[in-house]
Amino acid sequence: MNKKELQRKADALPRNQRRVLELLLLGGKHSVADICCKLFLSDPREYIRVLRGKGFEILDEWRVTDFGNRYKVYYIKSEIL
Repeated sequence: MNKKELQRKADALPRNQRRVLELLLLGGKHSVADICCKLFLSDPREYIRVLRGKGFEILDEWRVTDFGNRYKVYYIKSEIL
């Protein structure tokens, strides 16, 4: 997906889906807690699922805390940006 097509698809998204996408497009890897705090959303995983279904390449990876708890971080490859 080129930048022009990405922008066209992003403009057509509902508000909260667009906000999640815009945060991920800024770069970096964001946990659900990060996204919740930054965007004041209760649970962004549904938005991420829908965005993936619409063709946006949102990747994830598991992280482990010092206490052994696991959580995912979400990101978009820098080549797409």
